[in-house]
Amino acid sequence: MKKYSLLRVFSLITCMGLLLACSAEDGEDGAIGPQGEQGIQGEPGADGNANVIASEWLDVTFSPIVANTFSTTLTDNRITTEVMENSVFLLYARNSVTAPQSLITIPFTEPTLGVSLYYVLDASLNQIEVLGVFFSGATPFPDLINQVRFVIIPANMDSSSLVNLTYEEVVDRFGLD
Repeated sequence: MKKYSLLRVFSLITCMGLLLACSAEDGEDGAIGPQGEQGIQGEPGADGNANVIASEWLDVTFSPIVANTFSTTLTDNRITTEVMENSVFLLYARNSVTAPQSLITIPFTEPTLGVSLYYVLDASLNQIEVLGVFFSGATPFPDLINQVRFVIIPANMDSSSLVNLTYEEVVDRFGLD
């Protein structure tokens, strides 16, 4: 009987010793296998413009400030401090009556017409002020533009490539209507 028990204990100790002596770090990694076949192309994803904000075309009426200058102010709650600090803000203008397809990017200067247009954002009031200046001797055009549209693009995109986009490029790139 002692023989059977002793053999059993000896076998158990040997098995435990073998199990404890093996570890995953002992062996070397095998060679990397061949690359598998390329999978089927998936459906194209969204353009990534989910966070781009575009206003509709907003009607504006300019009022004279002082000689050779005029302005208009728009209030929109999408113009915030966060937008000013973390986004690219683009402003476009048109005259929907005389030349609806003629679009300009503001800031804008046209020596032939003798006019410059600029804008100022005031996030504390949620406002855009569009300012116009007629050069010395130029005849003011009260209806030079009568609509503006703004586009706000999050700064997580490459902002340096966005600053000088024409309206058509913005529409194409971000799928705007």
